[in-house]
Amino acid sequence: MALGNRFHNKIAGSVFTLPVCAVLAVALWWLPQRAFTIPHALGLALCLLTTYIVMETNGRLHIIRIRSRMMSCVWLILAASLSFMHPLAEPIVAAAFLCVSYLLLFRCYQKHRPQKYVFHAFLMLSLGSFVAPVMLAMAIPFFLYLAIFLRTLPAKAFWAGVLGLIVPFWCYAAGCFITGNIQVFVARLAEMAQYEMPSVEGVMSMPLAEQVSAGIVALLSLVSIVHYLRTNYDDMIRVRMILYIYVSQTLLLMAFLLLQPATYETTMALLIASASPLIAHYFALSKSIFCAIFFLLSLLLVAGMATLNLVPETQELLSLLVF
Repeated sequence: MALGNRFHNKIAGSVFTLPVCAVLAVALWWLPQRAFTIPHALGLALCLLTTYIVMETNGRLHIIRIRSRMMSCVWLILAASLSFMHPLAEPIVAAAFLCVSYLLLFRCYQKHRPQKYVFHAFLMLSLGSFVAPVMLAMAIPFFLYLAIFLRTLPAKAFWAGVLGLIVPFWCYAAGCFITGNIQVFVARLAEMAQYEMPSVEGVMSMPLAEQVSAGIVALLSLVSIVHYLRTNYDDMIRVRMILYIYVSQTLLLMAFLLLQPATYETTMALLIASASPLIAHYFALSKSIFCAIFFLLSLLLVAGMATLNLVPETQELLSLLVF
């Protein structure tokens, strides 16, 4: 059966998929509180803006080599399925900054003078680190991505990245100094540097809904990564390098979630922002009967994840069934 004849290929290529997902996302946003509060309305607005950024990333870089809005759809549905993504708070803000940073970073591919894109990509990382400190640590792999995958890291670009990281902290420190609250800046740095020693108990102490949600996203991500690694010869070299970055980021964030389960909400937000392109690439371009079956299974899993997170009564029922 040719690519595009299977059910999931038709959905991936349909012009109606994104509007349907948008309507479904709005319904899921409304479901937990049965109303739209101001924080939730603002959170939805930022999620839709991030959806456009993801769509722009695919449109400019042709990550999915067929006409498809699947990247935006996967991001939108996964975000709508997690209740902590709904209000305008740290998780949705961190994910938005990361998506903008990805778009700017990928624009650097093989550019002789990528300084402006590097500066703004690292500026987004630095701003995002105020709500998700792990984003500051992403600067190290980002420099490696520039040198290895994007094949451009002249000295001026390196220092542009360093400057992009420093500017938000310099402005924050200057503001605290002018207002006589420099201790606030010091306390903020100390808070960002906090690190919890990894332990099995920390992972096992996560609520069951969090464990199930992380497991579902990890399963979708790992299957998509395996598929990509087996079929990456079909993509252009530039797209291949970009997807390698998404693979690296997804694996790093899954490892960080295991090591620091206390940061579950912000790490999961960053994880779905990084894994959505891989999952979308898999669903849009896979063509075996196994992929068609797994797509239907994935719909059921995500529906179950949404129900578990958005309908509190199901968490109690699941706890009774498990324990």
